[in-house]
Amino acid sequence: MQSAVARSLVTAMSALAVLTGLGTSAVAAPGKLDTTFSGDGRATAFPKGATGYAVAIDAKGRVVVAGYTLSANTRIAVARFRPNGTLDPNFGGDDGRVTIDLGGTDYAFDVAIGSNGRILVAGTRERRSGSRMAVAALTRRGALNRSFSSDGVAYVSFGKRFQSANALASTGAGKIVLGGSTSNGSTSRWAIARLNPDGSRDRSFGGDGRVTLDHSRSGEQINDLTPVPGGKIVAVGSVESGLSPRIAIARLGPGGALDRTFGKRGVKLTNVGNGADTAYGVTQQPDGKLVVVGHVANGGKADWGVLRYGPNGRLDPTFHGDGIRILRFGPDYEFAQASAVQPNGRIVVVGRIRRSNNDQFGVVRLKANGSYDLSFSTDGRLVVDFDGASDTARDVVLQANGKIVVVGEATVGGTRRLAVARVRAS
Repeated sequence: MQSAVARSLVTAMSALAVLTGLGTSAVAAPGKLDTTFSGDGRATAFPKGATGYAVAIDAKGRVVVAGYTLSANTRIAVARFRPNGTLDPNFGGDDGRVTIDLGGTDYAFDVAIGSNGRILVAGTRERRSGSRMAVAALTRRGALNRSFSSDGVAYVSFGKRFQSANALASTGAGKIVLGGSTSNGSTSRWAIARLNPDGSRDRSFGGDGRVTLDHSRSGEQINDLTPVPGGKIVAVGSVESGLSPRIAIARLGPGGALDRTFGKRGVKLTNVGNGADTAYGVTQQPDGKLVVVGHVANGGKADWGVLRYGPNGRLDPTFHGDGIRILRFGPDYEFAQASAVQPNGRIVVVGRIRRSNNDQFGVVRLKANGSYDLSFSTDGRLVVDFDGASDTARDVVLQANGKIVVVGEATVGGTRRLAVARVRAS
């Protein structure tokens, strides 16, 4: 039998583990960092500076993360980690890392693994003359795949000076869908392009592979998209309404036209807070319902917004009563960036939570009805700190074994680095 002192010590150590996000194999439980990944559940890459925006898992369980470097010359950055959390020496320059120079200021905001195993990275190339959507295709070893668009990189312009690709999806047919915005410098519009597997524009989509959507007077952009059955595409982002951004979700048919059976003539706008509301991520559940996450602004602060829509584009009242769940953690600017739905219907949401004047990885798990899953990290919430400085989670994916992989940016030793954390789901 333990003494009172021993019991107090165990209680204190358990509380410390919850607060710091640290876990041990003896305390393996849902919502703990997975210590079989890099020793403590956390790993970083690009020690000279980089940030991570997106993650994908390949057929061998390797974690592929895309973002961009934070050096004087900004380049697309891609890292691949083995399942144990170490950088994969068979990728890039024998150190698990690749940088891609597109001849401008280059950013990557999304990544996907194609049906043939190649790595697809989407983002933006900026030059003084303007910017273009860019998608690069990499071989399994991290070299540019020259069979794609003749040199491994395809660019898309919508006839405006500026365009950016914030989202990428690879369809079952091998086609590539890009989503973002196009702008003349003052007015921005939703922009979607579909490419063939070889990088050429798919002219069966919008007539020339490109579609722009004009929802309002000004600020509009797509932040995420996902293919859904029937060759359709669901996109989310923001649309200006009443001089303030609102959460927007739209569904397009296989040819690029709005699907008028969804929402209001293909689009659903949702006004949640008194300030600017924006959607950053969308995930489709197996039952066809759509989980949308982002931020809800109000009075100079922002909270996490989690919304669920039915397949018809209407808010789902079985989720928190009205389809909207606002998660408040503190009096700061905090937001949700991405989500994943587990086979048991649990919803994992990641983003930024502020603690002790620093931003941290936030990981939340909700039940299917929108309530906190109290079996996850004791209260449904996990905060991950890498090195006592500011960190931000931006994307999440579930591995085949159910473990939760979260990526973003962590400040380690005073330098912002591409960062990965792996969390136990059961």
